Amino acid sequence: MKRLIILLITMFCVLSSSGTYYAADADTYRYARANVRSAYFFTDKDISTSLFAVPYTYCIEILRDEGEWYYARYGEDSGIYRALYGYCRKSDFEALEEKPEVTYLYKAVTVTYTTGDDNGSLPVLNEINVEAAFYGTYYSGATAYSYVYCQGSFGYILGANDDYPLNLPDDDDEEQPPEQNGDEVNVGLISALIICSLAAAAIAMLYFTTRRKVNPDT
Repeated sequence: MKRLIILLITMFCVLSSSGTYYAADADTYRYARANVRSAYFFTDKDISTSLFAVPYTYCIEILRDEGEWYYARYGEDSGIYRALYGYCRKSDFEALEEKPEVTYLYKAVTVTYTTGDDNGSLPVLNEINVEAAFYGTYYSGATAYSYVYCQGSFGYILGANDDYPLNLPDDDDEEQPPEQNGDEVNVGLISALIICSLAAAAIAMLYFTTRRKVNPDT
């Protein structure tokens, strides 16, 4: 009888604790923040395939961990943007436990197409301005370029276009999630211990009550 009671209590405690931990793990996200201005996005695990520097303090979504590299996504199919898939060096990014409020930078830039001069008598449209999605800056020597998506194509235009707001969380936002996560885990553990204690007391009471009925002289 005693062994049965101990076994039931142990199983109950294990199940209660396991449920708490799975619930806490269900809200985990896999994002990483660019912690240097040279956090480049590559088409392959080769530094010669760099496309642009992920805007400083903005994030990538980690799809796969490959040692010193992340296989990641930057951007998403929304508005003028399209998702890009490639590689980033882990040393250039800070892994985040939760999805940040702002992940990717959304910044529109103007691309100007010039048709050329015309000496004819008819009026011509010399310049056409279109909107493009800015992904990041790329430096070739001292010359800065911007990697953009425009009219269905990816390419570079002159200029850094790095006058964007930083995506730094407030101090409260940085400290709040760990405290909340810790509270969730602690509350779960405390609740499980209380439930186990109540269950043990109830089983013990049932055991001694049954014993008295069988042996009224004891």
